[in-house]
Amino acid sequence: MAKRNRRKKTEGFVIALPWVAILMGVVVLMLSYVWLDARGQDLGRRIKFSEKQRAEIQKRYDYELWKWETLKSPSSIEKALAHNRVAMIWPEEGRLVRLQEPELAQESLTSYSRQMAQLSQPSRSVVND
Repeated sequence: MAKRNRRKKTEGFVIALPWVAILMGVVVLMLSYVWLDARGQDLGRRIKFSEKQRAEIQKRYDYELWKWETLKSPSSIEKALAHNRVAMIWPEEGRLVRLQEPELAQESLTSYSRQMAQLSQPSRSVVND
């Protein structure tokens, strides 16, 4: 029986190492692309849901604002008073308390600023060592 030629026998992998590295890099890039796409679609769904919620809240806000505006109108107040049998009359002149906004004269402002300047000055001299 003839001996086998060991030199012709190949040992190791059929695919070279650089090709395996390139193939693994492509697989990693493809998986990251799929992951980013799934994440983007999920964010899109969440944004769409949030916008729908915001539109619903805005619609309810507008309705409540309209309802409040109609409730505080003079005709609605009169209807509510009549419905609850509340008779209201205007108060007598002697029972009125009139509030007036205080007038800020320039003289009072200058005296106030002078007073604040006096309060802000130190009472004793400051010595730095």
